[in-house]
Amino acid sequence: MSDRETTGRVLQQIPYGLYVVGSLNGTVPSTIVANWVTQVSFSPPWVAMAVEADSRMREYIRRSGLFSVNILPAGAREMAKAFLKGPEAAGGMIGGKRYEQAKNGTPFLVEASASFECRVMQTLEVPDHQVFVGEVVDAVLRREGTDVLTLRETGWRYSR
Repeated sequence: MSDRETTGRVLQQIPYGLYVVGSLNGTVPSTIVANWVTQVSFSPPWVAMAVEADSRMREYIRRSGLFSVNILPAGAREMAKAFLKGPEAAGGMIGGKRYEQAKNGTPFLVEASASFECRVMQTLEVPDHQVFVGEVVDAVLRREGTDVLTLRETGWRYSR
């Protein structure tokens, strides 16, 4: 039988990418940093992504029914850091970075290796997060074969 601390340390061994997730606050693009993102279906292409229950992003995604995921290249720690406070778009920039609007308006970061937009198909409430499962409806590939930024590379931890 393991204790809570050991369990937490074991779960931190799961490799996690670090992503900038976006949605819409009304018509204004907004972003957060997330690391619980994974593909869950090939056909149709569905992705699952978890957001903390107390995050404002949770409400933005619920209201708009949309989210985008921006895959950051390895070495982009400072870029990810710009999104930790969850900035909203202003003057064609978000978190000090240029973005383009995806098909339905969510933000695609120009400096991301790749980006995709999802329409929410299902949601699941878990104890301290909400899991959104979405179908990919738009995607852009800017740099193929690029390693992605990982939580481990940044030295940050996502645990309690």
